[in-house]
Amino acid sequence: MRTRQMQYLRPDEILQELRQTPVAYLPLGLLEWHGPHLPLGVDALNAETVCKLAADDSGGLVWPTQYFGTERERGPELLDALGFERDTYIVGMDFPANSLPSPYASEETFAIFVREQFRLIARMGFKVIVAVSGHGATNQLETLKRLAAEINAAGQTRVLVEMPFVTDDSGVMAVGHASRIETAVMLAIAPETVKLDNLPALPEPLKNAGFAIVDYLTFGGKPTPERTVHDFDDPRIATGDDGHDHLRRAAANLARAVTAAFQTHG
Repeated sequence: MRTRQMQYLRPDEILQELRQTPVAYLPLGLLEWHGPHLPLGVDALNAETVCKLAADDSGGLVWPTQYFGTERERGPELLDALGFERDTYIVGMDFPANSLPSPYASEETFAIFVREQFRLIARMGFKVIVAVSGHGATNQLETLKRLAAEINAAGQTRVLVEMPFVTDDSGVMAVGHASRIETAVMLAIAPETVKLDNLPALPEPLKNAGFAIVDYLTFGGKPTPERTVHDFDDPRIATGDDGHDHLRRAAANLARAVTAAFQTHG
């Protein structure tokens, strides 16, 4: 097809794909602080790009990207790992030093919104819906999985919940927030949106609390003693080539998962 993004397709083109591969990819993200060096739309742009690549590989269509997501307050263990007092009230990545807040929706509003998206997509005739969340908040993913289980139990439509990332050799999804991988991905998708000069020059360390840039080991409860970004996950060492490689591998993994689901449910 000339494109797999539904907003650019005529009815006859959509109907043709529905007859062949009735799979809809739903990219989900939001506008969220990703350090001073990245645009607010990182999560959604990443999800959208991986969905388009996977659809090109395995068929199906890409529903318009939804810039709408949710977050919760941080727990005391993570607050300590980030360098804050354990009783500090911080929602998501809205750290006190940020220059802008992130428009997080409430969890209940997000659930209503996503359920309606699923209903509308299924009503159009898609048999498999692939919700791809570039935003990794625990409550967002749990909400998506709960709604998927509800719809899957009815048996009419199959919903998958995926993320546009790959795991390392040990099976860990080694992706932080606004750190090396997300920076590399944006250097691949839209390099003009990345401004590494907005960060201190190497080798000055990046304080987690100062920039709201968090490596995946810190998220996992293994911070540096100084509460700074681990060197190997530093956004300042990111490259566009790494971003292209990550996107390609994430899309290939997603295409395989979707093909398997379609073969059993389509």
